[in-house]
Amino acid sequence: MNYPLQYRRARALVYAVLLFWLWAWLGSSFFIAGLFGSPVHALLAMYALTIAVLVSIPALLLAVARMLLTRTRPQAGTRVSPVVTDLRTRRSPESAPIDETDWWFSDKAS
Repeated sequence: MNYPLQYRRARALVYAVLLFWLWAWLGSSFFIAGLFGSPVHALLAMYALTIAVLVSIPALLLAVARMLLTRTRPQAGTRVSPVVTDLRTRRSPESAPIDETDWWFSDKAS
């Protein structure tokens, strides 16, 4: 079974965590240094940054595991895409369009 949205959400979370770590590595010190006018604000900022770092590590690991478990796998040497459909293939009879008279609102709609 293919779950493309789960893979995309996990990939977005990986990007968000990596962006957070890049910010924490490059710019968070300037942010925290600007809060030293008030010791309470500096303490809250340090606490929030510590919690965000500790939460981001397992979130990153779980997102990578989700990406590995739900990645698309090519079948028989062809590239399979969950969104793009080959227009040259014929539809099976069970996937044929339903006649409009079979809709529940056919008698009610004008």
